[in-house]
Amino acid sequence: MIEIVLPCYNPPPLWYKELISFDGFIHTQHAVSYIIVNDGSNNGELENALPLLKKANINFTLISYKDNKGKGYALRQGISASKSNCLLYTDIDFPFINESVAGMIALLLTNKYDVLAGSRNQAYYSNKMSFFRKLLSKAFRFFLKVVLRMQVTDTQCGIKAFNEKGKDEFLKTKINRYLFDFEFLYNCRKKSALKVKAVPVELKPNVVFRKMKLKILLQETLNLLKVIFTP
Repeated sequence: MIEIVLPCYNPPPLWYKELISFDGFIHTQHAVSYIIVNDGSNNGELENALPLLKKANINFTLISYKDNKGKGYALRQGISASKSNCLLYTDIDFPFINESVAGMIALLLTNKYDVLAGSRNQAYYSNKMSFFRKLLSKAFRFFLKVVLRMQVTDTQCGIKAFNEKGKDEFLKTKINRYLFDFEFLYNCRKKSALKVKAVPVELKPNVVFRKMKLKILLQETLNLLKVIFTP
């Protein structure tokens, strides 16, 4: 059984249609269940959709808590509750095309790699960003590739898959918000026994990027420095 962890904070209207669509696509190839983590949502969209998921026979478990604590925190709650050694996480509105998600699952099941990290076409998705976020993304990729010499430079791509070894490493992360992906992959880089691979993935054409507050950006920058300079 493959488990897909879906962190959720105030999902957009009709988000459940993407999950149902994907489930219909994947169930002919693999047995899949979902762990939905409600990270303090308060807009009612999640609760309203749960009966529709049950009606569609979606195999899911719900983890919920009152206060918003961040995507990294939410993922650790979902991943720690998982009973599978084949895990994938992505956003609850499934921003990547079904074929990309299915491809990562198929590659993980070959047992050739411990961690798979999605990698977006930079020219495609940067056109959907603000100028500031586009500049930040390019600078961050340069830093990862040239300074840290990391194999995966699109660390913030919102889809990862891993086995039991990758699961154990993810649960060691501390960052709760934006840069938890970086912390995970940076720590994996330091473990020579872990086999990590960047996998090209394609975004759906209607994907909308959420704005990032400057306060969060500054806090995450401090978190990044802590990760890099902590032995």
